[in-house]
Amino acid sequence: MTTMHDDLQAAQRGDRAAFERLFAEHIPTLRGVLRRMVGHPDDVDELAQQAQLQAFESIAAFRGDARPATWLCAIGTRLAIDHLRRRERWRERAQVIYAASCLESEALAADIGAAFGDEAYRYDVREHIAYCFTCVGRTLEPEAQAALVLRDVLELSNDEAAKALDLSRSVFRHQLAAARETMQRVYDGLCALVSKRGICWQCAGLRDASPPERRGPPAPATLTWPERLRTVREANLDRGTARALHDVFFRHTEVQEREGRVASRETTLCGHPSDE
Repeated sequence: MTTMHDDLQAAQRGDRAAFERLFAEHIPTLRGVLRRMVGHPDDVDELAQQAQLQAFESIAAFRGDARPATWLCAIGTRLAIDHLRRRERWRERAQVIYAASCLESEALAADIGAAFGDEAYRYDVREHIAYCFTCVGRTLEPEAQAALVLRDVLELSNDEAAKALDLSRSVFRHQLAAARETMQRVYDGLCALVSKRGICWQCAGLRDASPPERRGPPAPATLTWPERLRTVREANLDRGTARALHDVFFRHTEVQEREGRVASRETTLCGHPSDE
């Protein structure tokens, strides 16, 4: 049986099979980071492939002083930052605008209906909370979003996350503090689970719209910031039971934000009137 050290040495000599043995178990972690940063499933697939290729090509630089998962995710995170820099940052109400657009468009509503009809579909409020975390994260500067994902979702230490992003510890801590402050402010005005004035009721509305036997547990009555982070860490957005639904959401919202679309019924969402 080969050891990790044996596989590392073989991979550094160009042995692709050894590289795959060394990193295979860490690919889901890589994809989880990319999903929480980028969202769009096709982009996640492409970035995951790029990260693995770049890791294989630069394996000689890996000395084993970092955990393999941390090293691989650092490569993926930097690729995701470059990817997001080429995109427009999403508006704070991106998912609200999209949900309202679905009330106006038969085509958009039909895509959601098809996802509901998928045999594997089960609504899981935890996955939807993780989906919203990515949507709100897309409103941040990519570096700030990366700091938040690495520190508060992947749970790297400040030093590990700063090194992964090639930042000084002080700059990293500034990025992280700014990301946390912005995210909490946006959720306070957006999410009905955080604030009674929040406009977004998707967690309850989508569960109500799902077939009764596929609804899963109800949304929590309230959700603090630490509880949200714990939910985001635990939810498997990349392989979850509602993945088909969230893939539809991410694809359409990406187009919506690129084109700057608006919806006339933004103030009403999933049958719940907003307080505005």
